[in-house]
Amino acid sequence: MKIGIDATLAARPRIVGISRFVVNLVARLAEMPGDEEYYLCYRPRALRYPRLIWRPRDSRFRIRLLTPLNPGLFRRLDVYHATDNRLPRYHGRVPLLGSLHDIVYLSQPQMGSTRTRTRWQARYRDVAARAQLIMTLSEFSKSEIVRLLGVPPQRVRVVPLAPSSSYVPQPPQVVAEVRRRYGLQQPYILFGGGLGRRKNPLGALHAFARALPRLPADLRFTLAGSGDLEAQAREFIRAANLTDRVTLLGFVPEADNPALITGSLFYFFPSLLEGFGLPAVEAMACGAPLLASGTTSLPEVCGDAALLVDPLDEAQLADGLVELALDPSLRATLAQRGLRHVQQFTWQRVAETIRRLYQELA
Repeated sequence: MKIGIDATLAARPRIVGISRFVVNLVARLAEMPGDEEYYLCYRPRALRYPRLIWRPRDSRFRIRLLTPLNPGLFRRLDVYHATDNRLPRYHGRVPLLGSLHDIVYLSQPQMGSTRTRTRWQARYRDVAARAQLIMTLSEFSKSEIVRLLGVPPQRVRVVPLAPSSSYVPQPPQVVAEVRRRYGLQQPYILFGGGLGRRKNPLGALHAFARALPRLPADLRFTLAGSGDLEAQAREFIRAANLTDRVTLLGFVPEADNPALITGSLFYFFPSLLEGFGLPAVEAMACGAPLLASGTTSLPEVCGDAALLVDPLDEAQLADGLVELALDPSLRATLAQRGLRHVQQFTWQRVAETIRRLYQELA
């Protein structure tokens, strides 16, 4: 069986989001025995980072340029996996496995600019129309695809993601070193996922400001990542006189993230919309107690291993912050539940499930 995989997003300086999905999937496929041949297909934009074009050290994997001027590629394939919410313009008669990690620009029309919404909605509809099978990350996302794109349920398959192997509780000396480098000597709550609109950083900051009189005097609020609301977040911190209690870390390299999570008092993930919610799973894998949104895919993904709150209710968010900050017994219970719960999410299972989809299509 000859399989094409869109690996374009693996050729990026920062491996985040869907890039991590591609890298982890390909790495696990390379570890699995079999006689499949894989063609990692890179769109021309990957040539901007030629040194980052990647493939495993396995003779079953080859690299190809994905362009309409290369139709011969599809004549040799048995199935093609479009990993990034978009399909190739030309694919001959090769069966397509489409990927819709979420359909946020359709389900949440207030998100993004008009131009962004138009482009992404067109991609969603193209995947819905042309892919023989569509993989998504949660039952919630599947229900949205069926409801809003009219795709028959049997064409949509749920493949939950998993944390990378580095996401485990880190040794105390590693945590201490990372905390020292980031200036986090005091206890801290860690907000993760970035400062994009749907991650709700401003709601999180408002909730922290509201909870502040009830929180321990030495507890800091730390936000990791970047995004389009970073300037507004900085302005709120300044206006609310929170500069001595809040730290914006900016982009955190993947190598540091597990230690920052492990070292936190708890992890705060009040996202407005998630197709899956990988940061929540990563937090559980690192043994951090979790305070998360009780909306979209997160109740499904977190189970009973998180304290769930309404991300649009600042009072409820603030109460959740206070409850976890002041209750070590609850934190210990959630941490233990999280470590058990996260064992069901493995990249081995992801790769096995997706390989079965390849076989079904081929």
